[in-house]
Amino acid sequence: MKKILILDFDGTIIDSNYVKENSIIEYIKDNYGINIFNLIDIFKLQSLTRYELINLAKKSPISLKEKKDIDLIINSKVTKARLDPFLLNLYKYCSKLKIKIYLVSNTPSESLKMIIDKLKISHYFYKVIGKKSNLSKSNIFSQILKDENVKPFNVLSVGDNIQDYFASKINSIPFHGIYSNSLKEISNSIPTSFSLIGIISSLY
Repeated sequence: MKKILILDFDGTIIDSNYVKENSIIEYIKDNYGINIFNLIDIFKLQSLTRYELINLAKKSPISLKEKKDIDLIINSKVTKARLDPFLLNLYKYCSKLKIKIYLVSNTPSESLKMIIDKLKISHYFYKVIGKKSNLSKSNIFSQILKDENVKPFNVLSVGDNIQDYFASKINSIPFHGIYSNSLKEISNSIPTSFSLIGIISSLY
C-alpha cells in the first residue's frame, strides 16, 4: 500500500485544461491583438505558464497588474469547472488508510490555494504546492521523498500530462495517467484511467 499520493490539478482532479487554455488565448488576443498560435504550437502552449505566454506575446516581462488580471480571469472560470466526482470518495479512502495526499500543480501558488479554498476542498490535501519561481515538478517530487523519508515505490503520482510522467520517472515514482492526448503515446505502457476512480488499484 502506498503512503503518499501526489495528485496533479488541472485535467486530473478538475476538468479545467480547456478553460485555462482558452482564457489565456483570448486574453492575449484581446490585449495584444496576437493569435498565440502564430508564435507557438499547442504542445508549446501547454508547456509554458500563463505568465511566460504573456511575456512571449508582448515581447517584454509581464507586469504585476497583468499577472493579477489574468489570475482573476482564470481563477474565476476554473472554480466553475467540473470536479472529478470521485475526488471525495478518494479523499475518504486515503484518510481511512492514512495515505497522505499532496496536490502539486504548475498553477501559480496563490491562485491554486484561492481556487481550492473556493471549491471547499483544501482539507482533502495534506499539502498544496503550486508553482513558485523556477522549481520544477521533478524537484518538488524529490523534496517530498526527502521530507517524508519514503522510498519512491511507496509513492504514487497521478497526472494527465507527459511532463507529470517525466517528473515521476526521474524520481522512480510509479505513475498513473489520467487519459489525455498528452499521454496517448505511452498509454499502453502505464496504468491509465479516464478518472480518479481508476487509480485505486495503483495504490497497492
